[in-house]
Amino acid sequence: MDQLIQWMVARKALLGIASLLMGIAIVLAGILHANQQTATATSKLAAERARAAQIDQDDKAAVEKIRERNREKAAAPQK
Repeated sequence: MDQLIQWMVARKALLGIASLLMGIAIVLAGILHANQQTATATSKLAAERARAAQIDQDDKAAVEKIRERNREKAAAPQK
């Protein structure tokens, strides 16, 4: 009888430990999911910033070309 009680107590303890581990696994899965979403958002933001920087650089180059053409026109002899 004592052995049966000990076995039941050990079984309940093991089930409690298993439940605790499952809870921890669920919490960790939630944290990992949130981290993945944050990484994805950060990556998208970095890509948007890179595109914006490229557009800005292209715009500056276009403005400089226009200015250069205007200088050339101004320096050309008038007919």
